[in-house]
Amino acid sequence: MSARRCANPADTVAAGRALAAWLVPGDVVVLTGPLGAGKTVFSTGVAAALGVRERVTSPTFTLVRPHACANDRGIVTLYHADLYRVESLDEAADLALGELVEESAVALIEWGERAEALWGPDHWEVRFTIEDDDVRELALTAPPGRAPVTGWAA
Repeated sequence: MSARRCANPADTVAAGRALAAWLVPGDVVVLTGPLGAGKTVFSTGVAAALGVRERVTSPTFTLVRPHACANDRGIVTLYHADLYRVESLDEAADLALGELVEESAVALIEWGERAEALWGPDHWEVRFTIEDDDVRELALTAPPGRAPVTGWAA
């Protein structure tokens, strides 16, 4: 696990961009932390680095929002999910996020700890902690066997 301190929202976006450089098709990234911790802000950085051209907003009410990507790494879709409103593991399983990413996509799952049993050990995790109004601490855990993310502790 490695940590990154983000002093403002721009730093949180930059952290998302840094992680995106290490993602490959099939990756699932679980984002955990309290409301207002910066999970969606982080997601905008990942999306921008993967070539998403549209505005990225919280998918709280739609649950899963697909975004077309333009990059040379084989990632054609970013699925941005939010499980805050999901009430059971079965309801989360019905979203079939694991199957959606199998071919050429990655998934960012806010509140993903609510369905931890679905992801298995082979997922990324970013834990957000609020230190004060602007400062966030992001703790990154990579899937087993994946190299540490360089550029993360910027």
